[in-house]
Amino acid sequence: MKRIYIAGKLNGEACDYIKNVHQMIVNAEKVRKAGFSIFVPGIDFLCGVTIGSWEYKDYFNNSQPWLAVADAMFVQGENWRTSDGTAREVVL
Repeated sequence: MKRIYIAGKLNGEACDYIKNVHQMIVNAEKVRKAGFSIFVPGIDFLCGVTIGSWEYKDYFNNSQPWLAVADAMFVQGENWRTSDGTAREVVL
C-alpha cells in the first residue's frame, strides 16, 4: 500500500490552525478511501494537548520520519505557501 503524507499549514492563529487540521483530515480521508495509507501531521496536536510541553520542533521532528518514508505528499490548500514548515517539507 502506498503511503501518502498529508501536508499543509499548521502554524498561525489558533482558529486557522483548527480549520487547517480539519481540512487536512477531510482530504486525508479522501486519499485513504482511494486506497492509500495516510499520515496527517496535524493530529500531533493531541500529543501537545495531552503532554502539554511540546514545542514546534517536537511536532516537526516527530512528523519528518513519516515524510521520509512516504511514497508521495499531498499538499492541501493555497495557504501552505505562507508556511515555512510546509515549504521545508516540499523541499525534502
